[in-house]
Amino acid sequence: MIKKRNFDEIIESLEHRNKIPKISEFTRKDCLFLYEKLADNKIETDHVFLSYEKAKKYNKEYHDDFSEFKENHWIFAETGRGDFWIIDLDDIISPPTVFFYDHDLEDFSPESMLNISINIIEWFELADLISQLHNKDFYDEDFRLKEHWKQKVIEEIEKIKKGLSTKSPFQF
Repeated sequence: MIKKRNFDEIIESLEHRNKIPKISEFTRKDCLFLYEKLADNKIETDHVFLSYEKAKKYNKEYHDDFSEFKENHWIFAETGRGDFWIIDLDDIISPPTVFFYDHDLEDFSPESMLNISINIIEWFELADLISQLHNKDFYDEDFRLKEHWKQKVIEEIEKIKKGLSTKSPFQF
């Protein structure tokens, strides 16, 4: 069964930290609890939440190596293919909007990032929903998602945010 779960339920199912890290580089108070509570978490292949330590390291490296990567952009998650999920630390929306960076573009400028039009809380809901698709019974002999399940996942994605199923960087 594919079903949208609420954020608190998802967070409780993830791997938690043993102790709260000393956080110095992250300024978003509305997201701070994520780094205080969560370790690295592979929610599913294309939605890997980074622990504070790993996110801090990634952000330092990419800010040093790519001048077009704005200082206020923060990589908070990665895919298994070298792409990143990013938030804008200066975003006035709380919680902040999520952007997707496709590494094939090789350009960290804001214009090259896809605005998914969801916030970081909704990102966890989307990741959890997509993780539920990892069931061999949902696919045909050519490994394509069966139409019934495709319609069900689109219906559930639309419960997260109307129009999200058409904005996702991944096709169902």
